[in-house]
Amino acid sequence: MTKTTTIYTDHRGDEITVGEGLLTACTPGGTVLSIPLDADQLAALGAALIERSITEKHGEVSERAGAALGSDLVQELLGLRGQPQAKAFCALHDKLHALSKLECADSAAAGFAAAIVNVLELGIANLPKWKKEASQ
Repeated sequence: MTKTTTIYTDHRGDEITVGEGLLTACTPGGTVLSIPLDADQLAALGAALIERSITEKHGEVSERAGAALGSDLVQELLGLRGQPQAKAFCALHDKLHALSKLECADSAAAGFAAAIVNVLELGIANLPKWKKEASQ
């Protein structure tokens, strides 16, 4: 008979155990789910969980880096008000280029967008309205 080992417990009482060829998750409310896993499958699951953890950590770092680039862009564009548009386009180009170099592109782009979307929406909403001249 194989010993059961608890491999995860949280503050709510959720628990994951391994033993007797099963991976078992239990909730404090009595819900239990068991999956039969042999040693190779358990190792593959462990590797997948580690990979997922690393990806999420990199994603969080990339999202923060993207948000920082977006915030920097907003500040730079504020400083360029009244300057030729070419300077603003250069600033945008530089930040987008830096964004493209970050790991986890989706997470980085999400952070960048979160930093600039509200500013863009506000700017677009406050664009001057042009009245169409009546044709003569």
